Amino acid sequence: MADIIGFIFSGIATFFINPLLYLLLIALFLYGAQRVRRERRSFRVKAYGMFNIIFSSIAPSLLVGLAASLVLLAAGISLTPGVIALLSLAYIMTLFTFRQSFLSPAVAGGLALIAAYFMPALQTPYSLINGWIGDIRAIDYVSFGIFLVVAMLAETALVYFWGAQQTSPRLISSKRGSLVGAHEACQLWIAPLLFLMPVPGAISSIGPWPFVSGGASFSFAIFPLGIGIAQLITHALPKPAVRQTASWLMASSGITAIFIGAGYLLHMALFVVLGGVVALVSRLLLTWYHHHLRETQPFYYLMPNRGLRVIGAIPHSLGARMGIIPGEEILRVNDLEVSSVDEFYEALQKHAAYCKLEVIDRFGEQRFEKGPIHEDDNYKIGLLFLEGDQWNLKQKTNS
Repeated sequence: MADIIGFIFSGIATFFINPLLYLLLIALFLYGAQRVRRERRSFRVKAYGMFNIIFSSIAPSLLVGLAASLVLLAAGISLTPGVIALLSLAYIMTLFTFRQSFLSPAVAGGLALIAAYFMPALQTPYSLINGWIGDIRAIDYVSFGIFLVVAMLAETALVYFWGAQQTSPRLISSKRGSLVGAHEACQLWIAPLLFLMPVPGAISSIGPWPFVSGGASFSFAIFPLGIGIAQLITHALPKPAVRQTASWLMASSGITAIFIGAGYLLHMALFVVLGGVVALVSRLLLTWYHHHLRETQPFYYLMPNRGLRVIGAIPHSLGARMGIIPGEEILRVNDLEVSSVDEFYEALQKHAAYCKLEVIDRFGEQRFEKGPIHEDDNYKIGLLFLEGDQWNLKQKTNS
């Protein structure tokens, strides 16, 4: 029992000594600060605080990481230290592209598989690096391939269930120079994946377990799996657009799994590598597809003929409590027609402690929302509009 506890703590140590973890944490703060800065440029106010964005990613990361770890441990998937180093290096390379959408196990895992397959026999003055090169050249392709598929499924789950939460409202300019609205699904999760690592004299295998990896004894390792999404949505509501992305990721995981299964059944490493290539290409095509949608699909958040277009609502504000959602129009405030933010503010002053809104939803149906204005509600009651005032004409962001 003492040996098992010791190996668990050594596995935890592999998580904290990996420089990738700290680079991901830095990226998490930088992406959060960048998001807040964009929202302030568009609306002079932030929709979500930076630390709120960061802390909201912790629970989903741990939950999905735990589920994926159970699958990896049950199958007995193991990665050698050299392969872990290679995967970490591939992730660091994607980080330094400064593209949050490239932060994916499909990209890093695909690059790592290609690099492992073509790794030459090298000798360096450093024994540690020589040991890593030996690990990479002797990689268990099937074990790594299953690790990749599980990581891709973890990415799919995070995007499907949490990708559309706390999307960032933005104002951008269309090709014709007019002001339009958009939402960006921008999240970064760091999911800890626990798996086996072959170490002489560690925990022995039990019966047929581990099922996939060979070897006689194992320790544990934890890898910080970085998963990012940066999807600028201009043609639809955030949730269905992000769910479409999750469907793409699920299909990519399935196709990759077919290649991994073929490699396992035929005992051919090339099929596993081809699976990694499919995962990599599919993720890059997804980024291109998002750009294609922005270029070809009509804008969803356009300036209305009457009233004000809502782009978002600040959490816990009166507008959010009323159930106002992005894309809806505000026609009247306290029985006064409004067509600008100034008119909206003036109409609110008609009843300083009470607000009545006439709302047109995305189906064109009319409804009325009422509510008291509290002292901590700002003058816009937390609604972010597709504004045409001089501030936003000067500060609008580019798509």
